[in-house]
Amino acid sequence: MTAEIDPRFRAEFDRLLADGDLLDFDGLMSYDGYFDELPLYATYRQISFLDELPPLERNQVLVRAAAAHLGRVLAHAEEFYAGREFDFFCAVTVTGWDHLPEGDPLTPHFWLANPSRGVFEHLRLRPPGSEGSNMVAHLLGHDPAYLLNDDLVDGRLERVWVQQADHPVPPGTVEA
Repeated sequence: MTAEIDPRFRAEFDRLLADGDLLDFDGLMSYDGYFDELPLYATYRQISFLDELPPLERNQVLVRAAAAHLGRVLAHAEEFYAGREFDFFCAVTVTGWDHLPEGDPLTPHFWLANPSRGVFEHLRLRPPGSEGSNMVAHLLGHDPAYLLNDDLVDGRLERVWVQQADHPVPPGTVEA
């Protein structure tokens, strides 16, 4: 079982993804920097179509939509790199933990990098253990198709990483 975009909001998410250039799959593959982290949405107004949902359900719809789109990005990457060395990584990162108590929604992002550029030599993730990763696991229905990790900065949860189990981070990245 993998996450899907809630059919009630399919058109709105397609618009949101297009507005954020997240449907330009070739463009995502050819990012020329060290890494990038593109948000699913940039303003609360963009996700106002979810305003009537209770906060937990709204976060579930957002995180599942991002995880579903991650599958589309990675499927395109497999085709894009067919016949040559695969040099692409994408995960969903979930932020917004500081404002969650006030009822603000979580913000899923698409974290993109080309492993050959060396970013994974400096990235240190922790196994899931935070309240945030527990929440994201719940929002994803504890689906074994996804691997979670915590990104802690000065002991504070910065982001929860969501990777597809068949596209984990490169070896040596995750601390034991």
